Amino acid sequence: MKSILTLSVAFIVLGDLSECCAEQISVGQQKQLFADDFIIDSLTNVTRKVGQATKHGVVLEPTLPTDFQTGKVHDGPDGGAGYEFGESCFGWFFSPHWDESKQMFRLWYMSSKRPGSGVAYAESKNGLNWTKPLVAKDGKSNLINWDAPLPILRHGKSMDLLDIGLDGITVTIDPSLPFGHAEKYKIAFYPNMGGQDARTRLGYSADGINWSFYNKGMPVTGRAADTNNQIHWNPLTKKYLLHCRQDFAAGGGVGELRGVRIMEHAKGNDLMNHPTAWKTLRTFVLDDPDKSQISGTNIPVYQIHTFPMWYYEGIWFGLTDVLAATNRPVPEGQQDFFKRHERGVWEFYMSPSRDAIHYDFSVATYPRKPLIPRGPDGSFDKDCARPPSNIITHNDEHWVYYLATNERWGARKWDARLALAKLRLDGFFYLQAGGQAGTVETKPFEIEGDTLELNIDAHRGSFKVEILDETGQALPAFSGANAKLYRGHDRLRLQPGWKQSSLGSLKGQTVRLRFTLQNTKLYAFQIR
Repeated sequence: MKSILTLSVAFIVLGDLSECCAEQISVGQQKQLFADDFIIDSLTNVTRKVGQATKHGVVLEPTLPTDFQTGKVHDGPDGGAGYEFGESCFGWFFSPHWDESKQMFRLWYMSSKRPGSGVAYAESKNGLNWTKPLVAKDGKSNLINWDAPLPILRHGKSMDLLDIGLDGITVTIDPSLPFGHAEKYKIAFYPNMGGQDARTRLGYSADGINWSFYNKGMPVTGRAADTNNQIHWNPLTKKYLLHCRQDFAAGGGVGELRGVRIMEHAKGNDLMNHPTAWKTLRTFVLDDPDKSQISGTNIPVYQIHTFPMWYYEGIWFGLTDVLAATNRPVPEGQQDFFKRHERGVWEFYMSPSRDAIHYDFSVATYPRKPLIPRGPDGSFDKDCARPPSNIITHNDEHWVYYLATNERWGARKWDARLALAKLRLDGFFYLQAGGQAGTVETKPFEIEGDTLELNIDAHRGSFKVEILDETGQALPAFSGANAKLYRGHDRLRLQPGWKQSSLGSLKGQTVRLRFTLQNTKLYAFQIR
């Protein structure tokens, strides 16, 4: 007989809390993802899986003189700084966004490390075909504009922005401010001057094209900031977050131990008057179970290179960019653009957090389950799939742009491309049961809506939703024969029902959800 997958959801009625083994949690009408155990009380014959995005190919490559370290457009290996910063850093840091005010995709990217380069701009109506408007004041490039030089103190002399270029660049569209506000767009970066001043700077803009500096362009943090710098609005605490690199050893290059510093603004989010008021919340490195060390050092191979942070449906995700570090730069002329390597390579992993400070690396990062795996021998992304600063949720999909290269860290030259992958809505992590029926029971929470929605794939199985009281006892009107059995569904917002009652009749009561699954993937649920 063909096996049938069943999913049951159980809600618990408010009772004596002393008899409940699980702590009641607050859910409200927030969508609940299964990236962690926040909502889960117990699992039986169900496992958490890591989603993997589907690749859609290259969408952007270097074409303008400012995209190249030489300032000349050419064919061939053209895209990476390499160990000795020998070629351009096209796309080394990039920030894709869907701009609601303009109804278009917008992209800010690092063009190269050439003096006078820095932040370039591109835009697209469909996210696939991009243009590079010549927005610079001189009309000759797609570089953004600044209203004043960036002051850099070097050997007692001031250096102009045009002499140094920018690095570690991230642009954010601030969700806490309305479009048209002078500070709606924010940028974090450090000046590229050979590591002599690796401290974070911040800027702001009303349109994303014409920019001003916070703190008159002076640093707002101490060392180090020489990977991605990123400013965020935290909707949970209603405060700005800032994160950048933290160097723990060597200060750069061979023997370097790379880490992350997460800070919070301590002066009422007033960046204009208090741009340096950042309190460090945490610094950390990757404590990878693989204790391999770089040859000739006591430094671990697996390190966090960049750590973009992205907020989605109540959860912060660290887009954990892991470098398999090496101390062996590839000599000029000895690059291998065909072989897929295992050292000096990058992949990134989704690491969830409920507080934006402590991240879980155990489900995806440590087991090496990347969101976008590197490609095979000969592919454009065989040695690098690095994360964006922002994932775009568009048309009920997650659009994940990524930096791809066909050579390793330390190779000096490579072809760098920005590519696109897409993922099912809420598909970063999910719960799955196979042929043997499994159950998922949630912690108790209060019903604050009228409708239950499920993001679920049971196209080869079935599921049923039951409602239990707080002690785990079935409510007759929402369980057993009164709970409908669903077969063959694959829906993003399926609304299960019950034969005799509606969910709204339980509003204000404390309940549990219990999902009984067979050959089904459960991505999320939401009470509306």
